[in-house]
Amino acid sequence: MHICIINEYFYPDNAGGTGTVLSDLVRSLRETFSDIEIDVVTSKNLYRRQNASLPAYEEWNGVRIFRLATPRPNGLSPVLRLGANLLFCLFALTKLMRLGKYDTVLIGTAPPMVAMCAQFLKWLKGTPFVYIVYDLEPDRSVTMKMMSESHPAARIFRASQKRWLHSAAKVVVLGRCMQERLSEAYSLPLGKIEVIPIGSDPEEIAPCSRQSRFREKHGITGFVVLYSGNFGRYHNFDTVLDAATILAQSKSTISFVLVGDGAQKEHIAQRIATEKIGSVRMFPFVSKEDYADLLATADVSLVTLEPGMEGLCVPSKFYSILASGRPTIAAVSPVSEVARVIDEAQCGVHIAQDSADDMVRTLRTLADDPGEVDRLGQNARSILLEKYSTGHLAIQYHSTLMEAAQGGQSDRSLSVELETLSGKG
Repeated sequence: MHICIINEYFYPDNAGGTGTVLSDLVRSLRETFSDIEIDVVTSKNLYRRQNASLPAYEEWNGVRIFRLATPRPNGLSPVLRLGANLLFCLFALTKLMRLGKYDTVLIGTAPPMVAMCAQFLKWLKGTPFVYIVYDLEPDRSVTMKMMSESHPAARIFRASQKRWLHSAAKVVVLGRCMQERLSEAYSLPLGKIEVIPIGSDPEEIAPCSRQSRFREKHGITGFVVLYSGNFGRYHNFDTVLDAATILAQSKSTISFVLVGDGAQKEHIAQRIATEKIGSVRMFPFVSKEDYADLLATADVSLVTLEPGMEGLCVPSKFYSILASGRPTIAAVSPVSEVARVIDEAQCGVHIAQDSADDMVRTLRTLADDPGEVDRLGQNARSILLEKYSTGHLAIQYHSTLMEAAQGGQSDRSLSVELETLSGKG
C-alpha cells in the first residue's frame, strides 16, 4: 500500500501540534508494517521556530519527504494567514499531480482547508482520502465567538467542510464526543467515522521519580499541579488561577507549574503579577528530550477546556499524562472524551469547568492522600498500555487506510476509464 500524507508541518518538527503527532504516527506505521510505503508533502516551516532551513527533499526512516517553500502562517493577520494556507494547498496539489498515483491520501486539518486539495486530487485521479479531524472548523471559531455563525465566511466554510467530510473515504476523529458531533452537525454516517485517539509512546514517556531534574533546577517543592501545553483560547485558565488564589489564601503548600506558550500567555502572566499569585509559576516549553522529566515533576496534571468545546477537539496532552503515570484533573464537560476515559479507567478526576471550588476540593483531597494519587497514576499507565499506545493506534490506522484504499478501487477504475476515453477522443 502506497500512501501520501499532506500536512503543513512534519519531521523534524517536535514542538507539538499535528506535525509531531503525524511524525510519530508515521514512525510507528513503518516500524509495525512492512507493506506500507509513505510519502509526505509538507512545508519547509517549523511550527514554533522561524527561519527554519529544511531541505526540499529528505528521506527519513524510509519515508520520502517533499517540502514546499510556502510562507509561514504563524503571526500573520487572518487575511494573510488564509492566503498562506491557500498557497500551501495549491503548491501541494501541484506537487501531488507530479508524484504519480497513490492507493490513498491521508490529510489532517493543518491547514484547515487542506481537505480541498485532497478532494481535487480525488476528482482528478480518483484517489480516495482519509480525513483526520484534529480541530473542527468553523465550529470551533464560532463557539469561541471568534466568528459569527451568520458570517458569510463561516457559512461558506461550513458548507465546504460538509462536502469534504462526505467526500472522504473515512473520517478519523480523536474521541467519541467528536464522532457524535460530526454525525449530528454534518449528517455524517457513524459507519464512516473512525475514533482513533492521539495516544502516546510508552517508551518515550514512562513513569519516573517526582524528584525530577526540572524540580531540582527550579527549586520546586511540595505537591505540584502541572499544566503543560498550549495556552490556547479554548483552554480555561481563569478557573485554575482562581483555585490557586483560594489555596494560597489558606496557606496551602500546593503549587502550580504552567509550561507552554500561546494566545493566553499575557493574560495569565498579568493575573499572576497583578493579583500576586505566588503559588503559580510559568515556564517556556521544554525540549522533547526533557518532556518526560517535566511530566514526572507533577503529582497531578491538568487538562482544561472551555464550555462548548467538547466534540470540537480533544486535548492531546491527556495521553502523555496517562503515559507518565500521573492522575489527570480535568476541567471538562462530562461528555468529553477525556471525562469518559477518566470514568472508565479511574485514572483521575473530572470537575465542573467553571468551578474553582471543585478544583480546590479535589486538589486538597488528593494532596492529603498520596496512596490515592499513586493508585490513579497506576491506572493511568495501565490504560495507556492497554488501549492508547502508539503501537495500538498504528494498527487502527493501518486498517482504516487499507479499507479506504480498497474502497477507492472503483473510483480509480472510473478515473482510468475517463483518461482512456479522453485519450481516444
